[in-house]
Amino acid sequence: MTKNQPKILFNDQSLPFILEIFGKTINEDGFIIEMNTGELIQTPEGDFLSKDKFGGVKKGSEIFLKDDLLAVMKLADGLY
Repeated sequence: MTKNQPKILFNDQSLPFILEIFGKTINEDGFIIEMNTGELIQTPEGDFLSKDKFGGVKKGSEIFLKDDLLAVMKLADGLY
């Protein structure tokens, strides 16, 4: 990574902005949803994704990942 390369930090303050880039938002129950339809976002395992469990988005995709070891391992193994 070069010095001038921008970094994005996922935290409570930046999460709504990051989600908006992908056309997503957080509903009143704390789950990530599609802005246009209100449809709940699911992880590759089929779990609904809450803002508290948000781990990131796979580079170059709209695959939303949970913040847990299993998701990180599957991402590293190329399963996503």
